[in-house]
Amino acid sequence: MDLHGHDVRTAVSLALRRVAEAYNNGLDSIELVHGAADVEEEVTEGRGRIKWELRRMVRQGAFDTYAARDQAWEKAGSIVLTLKRPQNARRETWSDEPRRTYR
Repeated sequence: MDLHGHDVRTAVSLALRRVAEAYNNGLDSIELVHGAADVEEEVTEGRGRIKWELRRMVRQGAFDTYAARDQAWEKAGSIVLTLKRPQNARRETWSDEPRRTYR
């Protein structure tokens, strides 16, 4: 899921929704592409905010209902979450993505 072009709040909301949908669709993993591969230190403003917010969320367990936190792979420009197995996976369905704020 590419989160480029969204503001931080929308990107976080979309990431939570897509992880839940991927889990419910029975996928094995989902990659959240946040970019800012060159931003190596945590930031609160400017480039890299989505990256560091998603990392914080993973570390604090925001995705634990759907993903195995200890198997999260924090890559330079994305995070790969290994999903748990749902009891009743459904036919693959996805909600619409919000309009991108930035281009």
